[in-house]
Amino acid sequence: MTKHVVRKTGVVAVVVTLLCAACAPTATEVAPRATSPSPSASGHDHAAGGGTTPRQVRLLLEQLLGHHAILMVRLMRGPIDDEEQFVDAAQGALQRNTDELADAITSVYGDDAGSDFASIWTDHIDSLVAYSRALADGDTGARDDAMRDLDRYSSRYGEFIATLTDGELSPDAVADGVSAHIHHMLAATDDYEDGDYEGAFEGERTAYAAMFGTGEALSGAAIRQTTGELPAGFDSPPADLRSALGRLLGEHVELAFDATRAVVAGSPAVDAAAGALNENTEEIIAALQGALGRKTASQFSEIWAAHIDAVVQFAVAVADDDDAAQARARTTLDEFPQQLGTVLPAVSKGRVAASAVIDALQEHDEQLLQQVTAFAAEDYATSHDLAYAGYHHMFAIAETLAVALEGHAVGTAPKGGAATGGGGMSAR
Repeated sequence: MTKHVVRKTGVVAVVVTLLCAACAPTATEVAPRATSPSPSASGHDHAAGGGTTPRQVRLLLEQLLGHHAILMVRLMRGPIDDEEQFVDAAQGALQRNTDELADAITSVYGDDAGSDFASIWTDHIDSLVAYSRALADGDTGARDDAMRDLDRYSSRYGEFIATLTDGELSPDAVADGVSAHIHHMLAATDDYEDGDYEGAFEGERTAYAAMFGTGEALSGAAIRQTTGELPAGFDSPPADLRSALGRLLGEHVELAFDATRAVVAGSPAVDAAAGALNENTEEIIAALQGALGRKTASQFSEIWAAHIDAVVQFAVAVADDDDAAQARARTTLDEFPQQLGTVLPAVSKGRVAASAVIDALQEHDEQLLQQVTAFAAEDYATSHDLAYAGYHHMFAIAETLAVALEGHAVGTAPKGGAATGGGGMSAR
């Protein structure tokens, strides 16, 4: 890949301004660390484990399907950017996600169902990749062939899921849902090819949020088959809280990966990536303002915005090969876990230990910084591995945050997804 390094102050200023629209001054600096993250550092892998309770099944499928949407969008952009090494690594991450989805389906519906799901799911991935390659090559015939394959796939998948759920989900409803998912992917890719980067990132966010509705419907159908009705814990306020926080925080880390990679690569999509991350930040802050009240949410807002600012400044410093600027960004980031670690335990009235918050956020920061360093070194496999672990890790942080919020003002805590039209699957 040919890298176009961001060096112009104007570009950097735009990124930082977008990310810090509500940002307070950063904390006082202390002595910088002697070293930056290593490109080959791996971090801990927080891949999702199997769920056992109805709530766990729902949250697991939402998490995995949301990840699929992000990884699919990212893979489809690769041919347009003419980054074959990056595409190879992205395909590995997407295959890993497919394997995890198949395992989740197996845990709910049995071995045969998991195997059949993996096969049919891979078909639509292959067709989406074929579409993006045809688009990049300007091959109208191949693009139309891929579109026809995808149209046929929607009906076939609808029948498969309807059979799998013994009719709890209708084939037409499922087909409509997966068709919407496919068209989210295509529209985001078309916009990216056309240079409409704001539209491309809006499409990415829509595709991601919609898959949470799909995960809830698919898991709910399995539970209804067994019990005849949804148990109280499945769509209770605690489950909805964890779903919403997982969605927002999972999106945060993925958009942070997109934005920092765009900075390092000098991508023309950098402003749109930063804008999407800023929109996610505003959603997180608005959600917590409702749950925590204005004063505590304001504290959170200042800390969170300074954290994002420092992450982007680190990426700029990596692009400029500026060790001193990297160290300054690291100094600010080192203070972020401790700062937030004093806010959440106070809110939770002792249900969340400060050490748990600090440890989780330190790992989050390491994953963000290490993946962008690996990306700059063109170690795309490591960059994808770190990003993969970072996404799953955010759902552990969402659980910690949910515990802190429960009992505080859960009735006004974040609930549901973005305005996406319901999310991809519905019951009969």
